[in-house]
Amino acid sequence: MRHVPVATTVSPEHDHVTALEQLRGPVTVIRRCESLAELVSVARAGLAEAVLVAGDVDLLTLTFLESLDAGTHRPIAVVALAPSPAERDRLAGLGVPVLASDAPAQEVADLVIESVEQTRATGSARWRPATARDSSVSREIAHLERQLSSDPVADEESDQALVNDDHGATEEASSSCERLSVGPAALFSGGTSQTASVSQAVRESTAAPGRGDGDGPESLADADQSHSGPGDGRSTVWRRLLNRRRSSNAESTESAGPDGTETQGGEGSGPRITTVWGPAGSPGRTTVAVNLAVEMVMEGRSTLLIDLDTYASAAAVHLGLLEETAGIARACHAADQGTLSGASLRRAAATARVAGGALDVLTGLTRADRWPELRRPAVETVLEIARQEWQEIVVDVGFCLEEDEELSFDVPAPQRNAATRVGVMAADRILAVGTGDPVGLPRLIRGLDELESTGTTAVIEVVLNQIRADSSGVAPQAQVRAVWERFGPEREIAGFLPWDRKSLDRALLGGQVLAEAAPNSALRKALSRWATPA
Repeated sequence: MRHVPVATTVSPEHDHVTALEQLRGPVTVIRRCESLAELVSVARAGLAEAVLVAGDVDLLTLTFLESLDAGTHRPIAVVALAPSPAERDRLAGLGVPVLASDAPAQEVADLVIESVEQTRATGSARWRPATARDSSVSREIAHLERQLSSDPVADEESDQALVNDDHGATEEASSSCERLSVGPAALFSGGTSQTASVSQAVRESTAAPGRGDGDGPESLADADQSHSGPGDGRSTVWRRLLNRRRSSNAESTESAGPDGTETQGGEGSGPRITTVWGPAGSPGRTTVAVNLAVEMVMEGRSTLLIDLDTYASAAAVHLGLLEETAGIARACHAADQGTLSGASLRRAAATARVAGGALDVLTGLTRADRWPELRRPAVETVLEIARQEWQEIVVDVGFCLEEDEELSFDVPAPQRNAATRVGVMAADRILAVGTGDPVGLPRLIRGLDELESTGTTAVIEVVLNQIRADSSGVAPQAQVRAVWERFGPEREIAGFLPWDRKSLDRALLGGQVLAEAAPNSALRKALSRWATPA
């Protein structure tokens, strides 16, 4: 009989180690660890094929799973024993197989073996959340089916007990953050009373539960409520579980638009992720991303703008939003804890009323030194859930694509450019924005080689911005095209954006977008071509 070596932490409430040893089965506990750090050390040393976390389960996050995958020479299975249903639900959302702390030893052993086999097959300690959650839900549904087969009418008290024990209802807060009626010009006008009133207004708009930075764990009940359907004669719990199973399938998820109507993402109508990238300098990435997202809203499509620039985020300023907290950091924190759902992602996003429409925005980092909060797996989860909730997602990323931070560390380290690389790899379409002047054009040509080296499968469209005779010569488009054909890659220029500094200055000073400040500008008309549905 093949033995599976397991390292485990110790739970003061339940002695699961003695129970496993008494089985004398294939699961062998080789080390009892006092902390999660010791457990990780044993796993990285290659002494165990699985780790069983029985205490400190609150420390199990996507970041922990990523570090475990990257820091070991072979995949290590992770299994958890959690005391509360809410914690078990959170861990299942992370893709961690989990049982109750007092589960029978044989069930624990079987789950460890199953997890080891799954980890070998996938090469990762993390099961896909949708798969893990659906598996958990399937077991709950099977249990209910056995109950309902003998009693078609579920007991109301049992229903209520299961609902309360499973998730616990949470009051949903409004995510709308109204734009200021004045733009950045107000910041230069002086007057402490005006500044104080603006800050107070922003604080009040973010004071509702679930609006602060670093939201606490939220249950999947939020997602269940957003997908609840009409009564069909079945019990409340039955409907909740069926709806939760349906909502875990991204291909058939129906999501609510900003106006509350349901929209069905499908082939030809989205969802679509458009990432706006550009080389170093100021090629106009944020200007293109913000105004492109607005044009998509005006096309009648539900749109989310995500600011993933870890160097100099500015999307909120372009929209006249003075957010005191970072929406993307709140979303990534919830994703790291395994509590992010469609409903909680919408709460993390601010809603800007622009040009008669509603644009949802995950505002960027308020300080550049907060970049470690945007870990790769968390950003990936945010984008996965965003696909299920919006028809169009526009991602504004930074310029840098290198990933060499880990060379300076003996253990897996956070990477500042991970968010940019995730935005590039998850994209369906990338707008590579560069300027047509003698400095910007060579930067774009070299940057495209680096962009393609990431292995992205997205459609890359080259957009040349700030085209003007002063920097490119007479007939600037023809001049730039000739240089591109001679020195550039074998990729055609998708379009040119004219230099329109006057319209941009008016929009930025007033906290508006081009569709509001200069609706007839040539720049806005040129941008709108990329807003049409796929």
